[in-house]
Amino acid sequence: MYRILSIQGGMAGGKTTLTKKLEKHINDVYFTYENPYPIVEKRKNKNLNIYTKEGFIENQRLFIEAEINRFYHLPAGKVIFDRGPEDIEFYTLHFPITNGFDWDIEHLLKDELKEIRRCRSDIVLYLDASEETLYQRKKKDSNRKRSSFDQNLKLFKYEKEWFKQFNAKVVDVNNKTPQQLEEWTLEFLKDIHFI
Repeated sequence: MYRILSIQGGMAGGKTTLTKKLEKHINDVYFTYENPYPIVEKRKNKNLNIYTKEGFIENQRLFIEAEINRFYHLPAGKVIFDRGPEDIEFYTLHFPITNGFDWDIEHLLKDELKEIRRCRSDIVLYLDASEETLYQRKKKDSNRKRSSFDQNLKLFKYEKEWFKQFNAKVVDVNNKTPQQLEEWTLEFLKDIHFI
């Protein structure tokens, strides 16, 4: 039986929109949303440069610690993540690669990675969108800045394969409206006996 589901996918792929729609219709499930802003603020206050090894390592320690805290403070019962712990691990390992840095992240963050790998979703719903779809959705969404969109697009080419290693259901969202995706997801959640 599945208890923890995370919704993953590229920036502007529809994760938060879908999660909020599901929250309106599903009772007895705890919804938890990605909120990087407090840590981004800490990073600014500490004047960390994530394009240096030292700055990136300290930044990721902050993010990993926050994600572990979020995971271990989940209530009993079913949970839906808008981005889950697998995403923090993905970013930690792939940010240096996509930026041409030869940093031994597995060694430098050995303890932190070991701990975050204990925090796993039972199933991942991966919203698969093309780069063109992500660009179009970003342009249409005036509610969110998405200042790291270009950086995230560099990571995007590795993302789907990364999430496939987990118990992942990949759904093509390129031609789905938010309403259609919501309806599809509700059916999927019934099929897997999540709701």
